[in-house]
Amino acid sequence: MPGQMGHRLTVRAGGARLAMAASGVAEVIGARQMTRVPNGPPGLLGVIHLRGTVLPVLSLRQMLDAAQPAGAVERIVVLRHDPPLGLAVEAVEALQAVEHAGPLPEAGRLLLEQADGGTSLDLSAMLEARFATAFRGAARQAPQRPEAVAGTSAAVRQEQSFLAFTLAGQDYALPLESVAEVLALPAAIATLPQTDQVLLGVFILREAVLPALSLRLLLGLPDRPRLGSEQIVVTHVAGQRMALVVDRISAILRVAPDRVGPAPSLFNKGGGEARIGHVLRQPDGRGLVAILSPACLLADDRVARHLVAADQQEDESMATAASTGARAEGRERFLVIRLGNESYGLPIGAVDEVVRLPGTLTRLPRAPAYVQGVLNLRGRVIPVIDQRRRFAVPGEGETRGRIVVLTLGKLQAGFAVDAVTEILQVEPGEILPSPDLSEAGAGQFDRALERDGRVILLIDPAALLSLAEADLLRDLTANPSPP
Repeated sequence: MPGQMGHRLTVRAGGARLAMAASGVAEVIGARQMTRVPNGPPGLLGVIHLRGTVLPVLSLRQMLDAAQPAGAVERIVVLRHDPPLGLAVEAVEALQAVEHAGPLPEAGRLLLEQADGGTSLDLSAMLEARFATAFRGAARQAPQRPEAVAGTSAAVRQEQSFLAFTLAGQDYALPLESVAEVLALPAAIATLPQTDQVLLGVFILREAVLPALSLRLLLGLPDRPRLGSEQIVVTHVAGQRMALVVDRISAILRVAPDRVGPAPSLFNKGGGEARIGHVLRQPDGRGLVAILSPACLLADDRVARHLVAADQQEDESMATAASTGARAEGRERFLVIRLGNESYGLPIGAVDEVVRLPGTLTRLPRAPAYVQGVLNLRGRVIPVIDQRRRFAVPGEGETRGRIVVLTLGKLQAGFAVDAVTEILQVEPGEILPSPDLSEAGAGQFDRALERDGRVILLIDPAALLSLAEADLLRDLTANPSPP
C-alpha cells in the first residue's frame, strides 16, 4: 500500500543538514538587515519587518549548538508559528516531494540527516525549552496612543521646549511644537530649474513633495558645500510644511519662561532680518541661543514662492489631505536615538530634554557600573545611566554623545546615548506590535516602526525608568556606602 505524499524542505545550519515538513513553513526569504534586541535570549539574532509584522529571527545554528557562533545568514525560513518566527539558516538546499510509509510528520518537526538514518528533533519543544521566558504567546497588541506621560513633574510641564541646532558654528532653535520631524539629508534631492540658491531642491517624504531650503542662506549666513552630515528639520506652520537644512541637531532644551526674552535688534540685521523673535539664555554662562520665528520664516517671499512650487508637484489627493489636516489627526512624534549601529525610538512627549554629554561626570562611590555619574542640570542633580551598557552594546561610546533626560513620578534620570538622529512623525497605522522578546528588562519595547526596511523598536519610558530605578535601588542596597 503506497504511503502518503508530502514535501520536505532541506536546509543547512552549522554544518548539519536538516529537513522539515514544508507544511510548517510559510515562506523562505533572503537575508535582511536585522535590528538587535537588547538583552534578548541566546540565539535571537534580532527582528525584521515582514509585511506589517515584526518578525523575530532565531539562529538555527545556535539552537543546535549554543556554543557555536551565529555564522553567515543566507536565508530566513518563516515558520507557521504563534507568534510568527523566522529561522536563520546558511542555505536552503532543496524542496522535495517525499513518500511516508506512515502519517506525515507534524508541521514544524525537524529531521537531522545522518548516515544512520537521522535523528528526529521536535522544533516546538526546542523553542519552548530555549525561549519559554521570552515568547509569551502571540505578539502583543499595540497599546493606545498615550496622550501624556503620567507623573511628569509640574515644573517640567511649565517649561518651554525648543529644538536646538547649529548653523555656521552658531546656536539656533525652533519651538518644539512647530517641529514635525527631523531626518538626515536625503541623498536624492531633485533640483528645480530657474530657482534661487535658497532652494536646494525637492524630495519625497512619504508620498509628499517637500522643498529643502537652506536655513544658512535664509539667515544670510555664509554658504558651504554639502558635507552629507546635514540634517533636515521639517516644520509645520499654518497648515504648511517646509524642510529646513541645518548643519547639526544639538539638543532639545526645556527652560523656564524667564530664560527667554525678546531678541536684541542686532540679531535681526542683514540677511537674517526679522527671522529671530527671541533669545534663550543658557545656564552656566554658555551664551545665547537665537530662537527663530517659524511664522516669519514662512512669510519670507523666497520661502512662500517655493512652497507654492512644491505644492504644484504633489498629487492632488495628497494636497487636499494636507490642506484639510486630515492626515495630521492622531500622529505621534518619536525621538530616535542611536546606540552603536542600532536605532530606538522614545515618545517625544516623555523626553524632558536632550543635552550634550559632558567630558566628565561626578562619579558616585560604589555606584553600579552602568551609572556613569551624576549631572547638575540647572540645580537638579540627576543620575546618568550608561544606556550602551544597559543594552549590552559592544564597543566604546562616542565622545560627542547626548544625554536624554526623562521624568516619571519622582524619578528623573538621564540616559547616555551615542546620538540623537531624528524626530519622526508617525501615522497611527504605521505603529506595529512588538513581540515580547527581552528576558532581562522585559517589556521595555512596547511597539515598533518600519523605516526604509529597518525596524525601530520603540521604548516604553515607564518600563525604562522603572527598571533603572529598581536596579539602582537594588544595587545600592547590595553595595552600601561606608559610614
